[in-house]
Amino acid sequence: MSSILYPRLLDGAASELHYRYCRMSIDDLGRHAAFSHPSAIFAATGGQRVPGEHLRELRGQIIEFAIQTGFPTPSGDHAVFDRQVAQLLHERCGLVAAEAAVRSIWAFLALVVLPDVSYWRYPRPPEERILATDITRHVWGRLWWRSHLLVLPEAYGDRYRLLGVLGESDFDQIYARRSLLGGSRTLIRALVDTWPSIDRGGLPSRLVLRDLLKRLLRAGALVEFDALDIGELTAQLRWEATQSVAELKRLG
Repeated sequence: MSSILYPRLLDGAASELHYRYCRMSIDDLGRHAAFSHPSAIFAATGGQRVPGEHLRELRGQIIEFAIQTGFPTPSGDHAVFDRQVAQLLHERCGLVAAEAAVRSIWAFLALVVLPDVSYWRYPRPPEERILATDITRHVWGRLWWRSHLLVLPEAYGDRYRLLGVLGESDFDQIYARRSLLGGSRTLIRALVDTWPSIDRGGLPSRLVLRDLLKRLLRAGALVEFDALDIGELTAQLRWEATQSVAELKRLG
């Protein structure tokens, strides 16, 4: 699949804009929204440069979702907003994983195309939320990657239904360990799909999830998760979860 190339905002310009924008109101930030920047560059190889009209439409759709969930007031239903935008970014951006791993692309979207919504979603944000020094924490990058890991195959009716299963902090527990889990999207999708029906024995959800992830990391040295069919994989997940609950209860 040929990737669509997005502008990449150079680090110096991104840091300067972030420093300025942290001190502006949402209304003022909206007046700074744009679809190009003098310090933005494109990758020199492969792909088609994204048209300005595509960026304009993307901003319009995200603004619409934001307004539906409380923008520009400080409060809002951020969980609903995040799910809507995660699906939109993955469906409409035309990115491949290699391009989506470039942090300067996300800095461009946050600071040039969507400065008002970025700082509405995370008021007074640390740099990683805007500059994408850690994409797993970036206001927009983390949403694309959540969709990429959880999107179901074409045969499923609602390919993005798993986006609403876990909250951001719980999914971060999985996301932070994705490379150690072998980068298996099959395992991550099966875990999130199975999670609501796992008996956690009355224990806090995050406590069980953390222990379960540790067990999966250990099991991964012996088990090729991607070689299991869905029934076998689900059974493995349930068994590991049962062991987690039993051990956590034993430790009190």
